[in-house]
Amino acid sequence: MGSTSIDRWQREIEDLKRMGANTVWYLPIQFGQRTPADFTKAKGHWKLQMEIGQAIAGAGLKVGVYQGLNDVFPETLMEHPEWKAKSGKYFLEEAHACPSIPAAWDAVQSLREHFFSDLPRIDYLITPATDYGGCSCDKCAPWPAMYLKRFEEQAAICRRFHPDSKIVAAGHGITLDDEDELRKLVSRAAWVDYLADIPRAAGRPIIKYYMSPEITMLGGWGKFGPCPILPTIERTYRKDVCGIGGHVPYSEGIHDDINKFACLRIAADRNSTARSVALEYARDWLGLTGAVADAVAGAILGMGQPVSIDRAYVDPENASLDPTPDDRLELLLRAQTNHPSVTQNHRYWLLVYRALYEAMSVASGRLDVDYLVQGLRACRSHLVRLEPEYGKFLSQLHPSFSPDKAEWVWPRGFHRAWHRELALQKGGIEP
Repeated sequence: MGSTSIDRWQREIEDLKRMGANTVWYLPIQFGQRTPADFTKAKGHWKLQMEIGQAIAGAGLKVGVYQGLNDVFPETLMEHPEWKAKSGKYFLEEAHACPSIPAAWDAVQSLREHFFSDLPRIDYLITPATDYGGCSCDKCAPWPAMYLKRFEEQAAICRRFHPDSKIVAAGHGITLDDEDELRKLVSRAAWVDYLADIPRAAGRPIIKYYMSPEITMLGGWGKFGPCPILPTIERTYRKDVCGIGGHVPYSEGIHDDINKFACLRIAADRNSTARSVALEYARDWLGLTGAVADAVAGAILGMGQPVSIDRAYVDPENASLDPTPDDRLELLLRAQTNHPSVTQNHRYWLLVYRALYEAMSVASGRLDVDYLVQGLRACRSHLVRLEPEYGKFLSQLHPSFSPDKAEWVWPRGFHRAWHRELALQKGGIEP
């Protein structure tokens, strides 16, 4: 859900700075998902990536870059199919080349030379052992040793163009045996400055990163709006403090906005709590005041419940009745009464959108299905108006993700539809 407009990126960068970030990390290019034409300074994609780096630095923030170890352009593997990395053990995506084949590795390194020389600034470089990257062939075994050997070569290229860059290794996604081996190897790798969450106990400061907590995959990858998990973020960040040198919440879209804010605030201020962060968000980012801000903060703390696409039979006589999703939705909607300007705030509509989906995920409640469906349509219209890229993303989802298009899929819609069918079968009238 990334924007192709540098203006939108600049706004996001400034917002992150205001929230308390001192570094912005991004993934400039996955070669396996691109073409050589995308990798020229004059073309849109790579031109935008360089502009993003300049915008981050221009905002007075440090620049972090996430880059896979051994991906190439798909065209390269079409020309040299024998170079293809062996899948099976590691998290490969598109067009990975085996780093044990000298010619294949030369092709990988040629792309990295171009990559590092073009980017205007790199303060941190993270390349994980997998996700995405790796090779399961015998020549690449044991993979932890091959990964560090090849990553050290790429880190040397990076430091040739960015001599002060810090290098971040990561073992997420590999087996525990590989993790243990990587831990031993990293402890002797003086060129590695940090580890992204794991392996721990390797004598390097930890950048908290991997699923601790995960904020972008949780709750549907943005299909249902944000999934606020402020109490979880507070609990996790307060418990995990040993050797932590920084925090990098992983995000793929504006649906993570409130969780990004919570991660930044709770990491920066040990006196902050989920409650204080929710209230600060309601006041500073939604523009609410007084009792309305308090009420909305309470609604935010109660959100993050599972969104259920439930095709199972729901007994109309014994459907679960849970008023709390409806209550949270109504608290959010009432904010418009004394604060009409909130309707011009995309963050507000993101929260309302999530609240509507959580209400649709309960089989029965006070609010009518048609009311919720109309609310979802209205939210999408507001998001198209205020955040066109995200609104476009929502409009292109499969119909099963939209209760107004697939009523049978959602518990509350299923309950009403099934009740109707049973009544008609018994010769009754449509309820």
